[in-house]
Amino acid sequence: RALKDQLQKESLSLREEMNSHLGDNLLLLQVIELIKEVKEIQGRLMVQAEQIENMESKLVEKVEDLESTLESNKGCEKLELKMVETITELQSGLVEKIEDQESKFMETITDLESSLGEKMGDVKSKLANDIGTLDFKVTKVDTKIKVWRSEVRLISQQKLTWQNSTHAEKLFSEYAVDGVYTGSGDLWGLNPIQHMGGNKRNYMLIVDLGGLFKVHTVKVWNRVDCCQSQSLGVMVYADEEFLGGLNDEKLLYTFRAGEDVYARKIYLKQSIPNWMNLREVQVFGTGPFAEEEVYN
Repeated sequence: RALKDQLQKESLSLREEMNSHLGDNLLLLQVIELIKEVKEIQGRLMVQAEQIENMESKLVEKVEDLESTLESNKGCEKLELKMVETITELQSGLVEKIEDQESKFMETITDLESSLGEKMGDVKSKLANDIGTLDFKVTKVDTKIKVWRSEVRLISQQKLTWQNSTHAEKLFSEYAVDGVYTGSGDLWGLNPIQHMGGNKRNYMLIVDLGGLFKVHTVKVWNRVDCCQSQSLGVMVYADEEFLGGLNDEKLLYTFRAGEDVYARKIYLKQSIPNWMNLREVQVFGTGPFAEEEVYN
């Protein structure tokens, strides 16, 4: 029993020691955890310190940039002031130049107006003289035209002609107004004649006068070699005005027009089935005239 009591005492003391050691271990564990937390906190503090340093560095850079910007802005302000001054000077100079140019321009306009007025006066004077001279010349031309129109002259020579057909394709209608009407019988050479290509009624020779003329006389020259009867039956017209006909055999027929016979064409029309072969057709008259001069 004494041993049992002793063993119980030793067991109790051992438990007490173990409990004391267990408390020490718990405390040690707590201390270790605290140390870990402190290290973690230190690590975080170091990271935060680095971040703060970086932020300070960036802030310093920004401050320096701001200072540089402020300095450059000051320079810009100075430049703007200079530019404003320069622009003001340029505007002032430009205004002065514009005013000078306007003044010179007005002086030039005044000089031009004065010169133009003088030249206009000269032009008017010359124009009046020219008009007077022109009126005089027109009057002279009118007088010449009146004299020319008063002269009865040959108005058919070398004018355009036409006929229905041509004998032997050689004795053309234009030979009637070629100005050749000699006494030669060489109708194929020296004294060619107009010769119709058939002996049909209503065949005709037309002489186009080229304008409106007052007809005075029409002369028809018959061929001289032979066959003068072949042109019998030919009627002569000045446009629609009948002048006469070839009714007998002779070398020359003369037809005088009436008082006021105006025509553009002369027609020689065969009224019977017979030939027409003429040495020359001559139309004498005055003109040309405008239609309003004649018919108004």
